[in-house]
Amino acid sequence: MNIPLEKRLKKRAHIDVGLLQDEVTEVLYSLENRLVFHGGTAVWRCYGGNRFSEDLDFYCSDATKVEEGLKERLEARGLNVDKFKKTGNLIFCKVSGADMQVRVEINFSSKPAPPVAKPFEKIDGSFMSVLTLSPEDLILEKCDAYANRLFVRDIYDIFHLSNFVKGEPKAKQRVLLLLKSIKPPVDEKNLKAIVYSGNIPSFKQMVEFLQGRFA
Repeated sequence: MNIPLEKRLKKRAHIDVGLLQDEVTEVLYSLENRLVFHGGTAVWRCYGGNRFSEDLDFYCSDATKVEEGLKERLEARGLNVDKFKKTGNLIFCKVSGADMQVRVEINFSSKPAPPVAKPFEKIDGSFMSVLTLSPEDLILEKCDAYANRLFVRDIYDIFHLSNFVKGEPKAKQRVLLLLKSIKPPVDEKNLKAIVYSGNIPSFKQMVEFLQGRFA
């Protein structure tokens, strides 16, 4: 029996942000169904992650429909676009509702790996279909993210996603390269605030697990 996320999340604020994420994601896919979901929230919602994640990150080769219709669709649902910015590479916006805010980034300059169709788990326990990256490609992105910013959430996501890959050579090679000279996270203490289910592993435990997993 699948227990809905609203019953598993420990903080009311996380539930409210999650509900807002659901609405924003529904609106985005109603405008452009070729969006490719990635980042930490994709790990959480599409691969059964146990850590809360705030931002919605997407790839899209052509974000014209989103740019033209997003504000109107969101306002029709009683939501507000507090900030909207377009650069040569991406669209960034902040969407708010019921005292909660979600950041959305749509990158239309980078060409992602071929996406896969996956169910996106909503807060109420239902699902909707989205496009996202494979576990292997998410691991590759997360390795780059950890190397660049040393956030504990990135190594935790690699730790979680490692359960979905077995013999994929690209993931193994990239993880082992990261582990070869890995530095500790700058924010390890923050992990306990965002992992809402199961054990909270230490950085040392995650590194040891990954070393064994990809040996």
